[in-house]
Amino acid sequence: MPEPMLAREVMSDWARGPRPAVIFDFNGTLSDDEPILFRIFSELFDEHLGWSMTQHDYDSQLLGHSDREIVEKALAITGVDHDVDALLELRKGRYRDLVADHNPIQPETVRLVQVLAERGVPMAIVTGAQRDDVRAVLESSPVGELIRVVVAEEDVTRGKPDPEGFLSGAAQIGCAPSDIVVFEDSVPGIRGALAAGMRCIAVGAGPSPESTVAVIPRLSADVVEHVLPLLGA
Repeated sequence: MPEPMLAREVMSDWARGPRPAVIFDFNGTLSDDEPILFRIFSELFDEHLGWSMTQHDYDSQLLGHSDREIVEKALAITGVDHDVDALLELRKGRYRDLVADHNPIQPETVRLVQVLAERGVPMAIVTGAQRDDVRAVLESSPVGELIRVVVAEEDVTRGKPDPEGFLSGAAQIGCAPSDIVVFEDSVPGIRGALAAGMRCIAVGAGPSPESTVAVIPRLSADVVEHVLPLLGA
């Protein structure tokens, strides 16, 4: 079945549920910032670990993991002994500087969130990013007023693909996992959402671990346009 049609069917089934809700991944999904993160991590690892990380290295070994796990994996790959927290602080400062002048949540994604909010759809963010990163982006975006629940790296003991973060997000918005559709851009995130018993749609051209997972090119209001009558006013 063509992916756009599969996505339409997933969303139609979701919208017919008793209380449809949405969980967004943050980096690379709600926030179009994976190029920013690759730049930051590649510079940090080159400067402090002597590792010239390639895009393939990042995509195949690090993408989708929490910030702490990314640094820990880089240390394991290079065999360098370095303080994890010190690297995370440097990464946090550089990220804040880079998003200060250009918010990475795209206008079409903002519109999607606004449409969902207008229909009273509960929403949450479940991410391996640090809470300060998420706050830095949300505070300067209209999305920040509409998504109140954030499950960040500091809030879980086991990161994606473990379903812990997704189940915590579901509990905080008061919705059953079966009523939730998750938008994700990484294999660990997709696997975590499915393990939590949620529907999942992959965003972007990244690999899907399951043939039944639909893929959409980007987050926009188009993904829910055909189910708005089911969501109510």
